[in-house]
Amino acid sequence: MRTLVCFGDSNTWGYVPGSNGERFPREVRWPNRLQALLGDEWEVIAEGLNGRTATIDRPDSEGRNGLPYLPPCLLSHAPVDDVVIFLGTNDVNFIDDERVARCVGRLVEIVRSCGADPLVVCPAPFDGHELLASFRAEIDCPVLEAPAYPVVDDDVEHLDASGHEALAQAVAQHLQ
Repeated sequence: MRTLVCFGDSNTWGYVPGSNGERFPREVRWPNRLQALLGDEWEVIAEGLNGRTATIDRPDSEGRNGLPYLPPCLLSHAPVDDVVIFLGTNDVNFIDDERVARCVGRLVEIVRSCGADPLVVCPAPFDGHELLASFRAEIDCPVLEAPAYPVVDDDVEHLDASGHEALAQAVAQHLQ
């Protein structure tokens, strides 16, 4: 059995776009859909947290920096074979787009140091941010772009149910 950790923010957590913190049912969230696609030969662990950044301490909420959390997370689920990192959406609120890629790249280094294979999911373009080019230039591992998703109630950051399905399909295709 292979172990896969999905490390991300509210999109990995399953935030319902346009809501006030509602969460999609488990069967809608992309890590759970990915588990169904990969089957019993995989254990898919969802590690999503609303507001998580790659390496930045947020001035408005504690415990959202992914950097200090990632090593103990991977050690607690060891042995981990693969890690999907889906971050960057929150980081653009605090740093420039190109630096976001370098921060996510730092997490890739940690994943490798723990003996796992990284895959990065880059946020789809949103609110004037287009991260894919910098992610592909700065990050030394495969990079997939998250599927485009409709804006729901002015929410430009969160996947809708069809976006969760499309992302699970893309990640499964890459892993198989």
